[in-house]
Amino acid sequence: MAVTRADVEALRGELRKQLGSGDMVAWTALFSDDCEFRNSAMSEAVTGRAALRAFAESWPRVDNQEEWYAIDGNRLVVGWNERQESMQESAPRYRGFSTFVFDESGLIRSYEGMFDTAAVFAAIKA
Repeated sequence: MAVTRADVEALRGELRKQLGSGDMVAWTALFSDDCEFRNSAMSEAVTGRAALRAFAESWPRVDNQEEWYAIDGNRLVVGWNERQESMQESAPRYRGFSTFVFDESGLIRSYEGMFDTAAVFAAIKA
């Protein structure tokens, strides 16, 4: 069964809800057991839901604001800006985008996060 645009829209809402809650168990339940995660700060991919959950639980809480999104078939691309919640309000926000590819069952098979690592480190030091 193919994932429809309406399915991806609903999954987008669930991703935002779970990420915003900080519940990484619920968030990673949206991923397939054999998912793969990559981001611009890592040289190796994180493979598997359990490994992604363990990795994500180490992330700092962030105030993440979605700027835009696009859907193409079973692929969702989201542009965002964020600031770690532990940072002062005056700290600059950093921007990036994430891509999610859903499998036939509606679980995320592939997730990539891209951002300017220099901007993140500058924001952390601010």
